[in-house]
Amino acid sequence: MRKYVLLLICALLLTECSKPEKPDLPNDGEITIAADESLKPIIDAQVMAYNAHYPKAIIHVRYMPEQKAIALMMSDSVDIAVATREATANERSYYTSRKIDYLPARMALDGVALITNPASPIEHISLPELKEMFEGKLNTDYKLVFDNSNSSNLYYMLQKLNVQDVKKANIFAANGNKDVIEYVKKNPKAIGLIGGNWISDLDDANSRSFIESVKVLGVSKSDKAGENEYYKPTTESLRARKYPLERRVLLHTMKHYGLSKAFIRFCCAQIGQLVVEKSGLIPYYVYPKGVIVNREPAK
Repeated sequence: MRKYVLLLICALLLTECSKPEKPDLPNDGEITIAADESLKPIIDAQVMAYNAHYPKAIIHVRYMPEQKAIALMMSDSVDIAVATREATANERSYYTSRKIDYLPARMALDGVALITNPASPIEHISLPELKEMFEGKLNTDYKLVFDNSNSSNLYYMLQKLNVQDVKKANIFAANGNKDVIEYVKKNPKAIGLIGGNWISDLDDANSRSFIESVKVLGVSKSDKAGENEYYKPTTESLRARKYPLERRVLLHTMKHYGLSKAFIRFCCAQIGQLVVEKSGLIPYYVYPKGVIVNREPAK
């Protein structure tokens, strides 16, 4: 009898193992996205919009530094990585070794926003001045506050300003972009660096609350700029490509099929680009708005 029970258990296990996995379909699958925390508002908006159209699709989002997000995607631990940079040469060679085409999807144009306490006398700052702050040569009593020690915002600034050593800089790592805002609200001697999408959606209550509690600094490329040459990360300045700290939002994947591909295509197609525009960022792919004019007289 015991022998027959064991045979029955083995048969059930084999049957279970032979069942096909649930197909990964655009409207009925399950994926995990790893995204840089500085992009949380725009990614949350895209996931909400996608689920409104495809309610059966299950999309998990994990927020973390973009370096870790890309590493998890490349190790197949997540399906999509959302970051503010393209793959490095080493990362691209890994794609090649696996015979996978590297096809990053460019979704939006964002900016790194500089915020300070309303009581701070600083109204605007130039890139040369910022470089001196990162090198510990200017305004050393001000803290430069980032979302975390592996911040994509910090990486971006070091690359943008060509800063090699930050040992003398007065830098403080918070615990996310929201904590950067809270820190700046309480400390007049702080300049926070956050993803612009945290304060760009004026229809969003959280975004309005954040922008009303801090001062957004104007930024110029030159330290000899006039008053009208300092720009904030507004829709207008980003669209005109005048904001000096602009950055792209890219979606990376190694799975060019199923729900992963469908979500990326959604973000870069008309509806997803309208979500980008509504969030106060600049759609990477601009879709013309058609207008139909009826020239026939009204009856």
